Amino acid sequence: MNQDSVPLLEAARRYLDINHAPFYMPAHKRGQGIDRELTAIMGENMFRLDLPELPDLEDCITDAETLAADAYDSDRAWFLTNGSTCGVQAMLLATCGAGDKILIGRNCHKAAIAGLVLNGATPIYLPTDYLAEYDLDLGVSPKTLELFLNLHPDAKAVMLVSPNYFGVCGELEKMVAIAHSFDVPLLVDAAHGAHLGFHPDIPKSALQAGADLVVQSTHKVAGSLTQSSMLHLQGDRVATEQVDRALQILRSSSPNLLLMISLDVARRQMAMHGKELLTETLKLAKTARSQLDQIPNLRTFSQIEIPTLDNTRLTVMTDCLEITGFEADEYLHSQLDVMAEMPTLTQLVFSLSFGNTKTDIERLVNGLQQLSKEKGTRKKEKPITNYQSPITNYQSKLTPREVYFAKSDRIPLEQAIGRISAESLCPYPPGIPLVCIGEEITFEVLEMLQAIVRSGGIINGVSDTTLQTVLVVS
Repeated sequence: MNQDSVPLLEAARRYLDINHAPFYMPAHKRGQGIDRELTAIMGENMFRLDLPELPDLEDCITDAETLAADAYDSDRAWFLTNGSTCGVQAMLLATCGAGDKILIGRNCHKAAIAGLVLNGATPIYLPTDYLAEYDLDLGVSPKTLELFLNLHPDAKAVMLVSPNYFGVCGELEKMVAIAHSFDVPLLVDAAHGAHLGFHPDIPKSALQAGADLVVQSTHKVAGSLTQSSMLHLQGDRVATEQVDRALQILRSSSPNLLLMISLDVARRQMAMHGKELLTETLKLAKTARSQLDQIPNLRTFSQIEIPTLDNTRLTVMTDCLEITGFEADEYLHSQLDVMAEMPTLTQLVFSLSFGNTKTDIERLVNGLQQLSKEKGTRKKEKPITNYQSPITNYQSKLTPREVYFAKSDRIPLEQAIGRISAESLCPYPPGIPLVCIGEEITFEVLEMLQAIVRSGGIINGVSDTTLQTVLVVS
């Protein structure tokens, strides 16, 4: 197919020249009713192209999705304007129903937990491997997946995260082969992997590994607008019609055309220029790592230490500083105008893309040099809690759906040890629950939560954002 074609952008250009009387929604009528202050900032063309699904645009959307499937070598692609949250939940609805078992990595995003509330399935959580040296979640191993499939051969699907927030992709090809040997579809939350497959020096994409359903956040790593993602299907283990049905429930009935145009253009850019763009990104990442590793009290890791790492994701360890990663993030942001993608207690994570420049890297390196100089070496007596370290009890007492509809009580967090959580408690980012809805709150988890909050971290998914109280099952 002609990957230089952008059917949605071409249709948008045609609509810019059309001067009709708009008696359809949205109410701003192609920008005529927008507050002038907003128009002055955003420009007129954006509002002229904020159009509903007009009849002559339908074929363009189909053509754009077909080109996306061709670019990523999938059998079918869907554009999502509800983000990868929609795609994750569609994968769950398309493969599992009430009472069905699904094997799901315990490092899943909170969107997957919400999807389990919707479909009523029973999650069998897969523990992830952990590398203490870098306080790093390595994801589910092939050995673990095979063990759990032997224990639960009646599972309807497997869902894994690859790559994770730190860029670790894991041995996905092996796990696809294992799942398929049990005739079970493998679903992949590849929100951070829309750029994979376009360069030989980063890991293969989930689709290249053979996964059956894959959701990608194009906006995170491949250049589309925020909230725009793609869902891909390959093979016949999951019926196209099942995915369509799920999306009919989950997708907005008023999809944003601007988001879909941005997906179309991002697809062309990756298909036509992805390798050269990623070559430059990897050069920047290599430069950053080599310079950062010379700074006292800081260290990074790469494919040398983690062979399945996407090197465009840069993690800087802050465990040798006298402050936590959260405090380091605040310092860089407020004092030096350097903004990380994610802080943790022991790390700063930086997302590099073809949108970054040499100047960005210089500012990053200079900022971290100043951080190291001013914040010094951590005192030995100061403990650092590794909140990503393994949690021993992964299996829920109740399914997420059962808990969601059960009666709950609000109690002080300190009194919640041993109780079943009625809400997911997630440090955000990355949005991976320390406690999933339906899991027991342990003393270890309580300590982790309190350490994160004390250090300036944010716990998402809780109704009491101060974390003084928590909802538990009555």
